[in-house]
Amino acid sequence: MTSTSVLSRAASRHTHLDLTRHPGSCRAARHWASTAMAEWAYPTTAEGADDVLLVVSELVANSLQHATGPIRAHLARRTDGTLLVSVLDGGPAPGRRAAHPAGEADEHGRGLGIVAFLSTRHGRASATTRPYRTRSWATLTPR
Repeated sequence: MTSTSVLSRAASRHTHLDLTRHPGSCRAARHWASTAMAEWAYPTTAEGADDVLLVVSELVANSLQHATGPIRAHLARRTDGTLLVSVLDGGPAPGRRAAHPAGEADEHGRGLGIVAFLSTRHGRASATTRPYRTRSWATLTPR
């Protein structure tokens, strides 16, 4: 797993982490995000930090479970104070079923609902950087 952190001229900060398909990748992504937030003094509350870590974990877990290929997590602190969390992957794994709403007794299937609740915006789009095919993202406002 490799990490790169950059401070751009526009005074926004960003960092990325390349992840392996390993059960410890969610934990590694949370540690990486926590370190970046501490370096950036973002956000101002422990609850806000917990929100970011949960969103990072959910998006990475979705890529691990439902996608193929390499995974790259990306954080960007924008000049307006918001934080963009994105995870790029190789696209849907062959033979995967379409997502369905979680039932009351289901143990899985609530991750994107959590992301939607914690973020101001979220979505999924085609990735523009090879070898990635899809990009899942969420924007969080500091609290």
